[in-house]
Amino acid sequence: MSAGWDYAAALERVGGDEPLLVELIAIFLEEYPKFATRLTQALSQKDFAGIREAAHSLKGSLGYLGAADGESLALAVEQASLANDGLRTAEFVAQLMAYIEALRQLMVSSAGEQTDAHNIH
Repeated sequence: MSAGWDYAAALERVGGDEPLLVELIAIFLEEYPKFATRLTQALSQKDFAGIREAAHSLKGSLGYLGAADGESLALAVEQASLANDGLRTAEFVAQLMAYIEALRQLMVSSAGEQTDAHNIH
């Protein structure tokens, strides 16, 4: 799955502070595996409240980082889990995790390019 990411929007949210954005990306990438584990464990236990909690946290982080597509997927996970729809919830969790993996690769590449470009000047 390809990830849409608006680096400019993310940069704007941090007032143009590129080092801060790079730090926030690093924190997100460090914390995401914990959320992935929580999502998969909660899903296997049909713990819809746990799924909603993890998806809600991811939704906020993704939105803050300018990843609107991921934010929408996390919302879909929340809504499906609210309806106690295990099949739809599982489908959306899988889509969200695939999106975040693609986003991770894009963020690492983009943040590195931005840092390199900034260091050149």
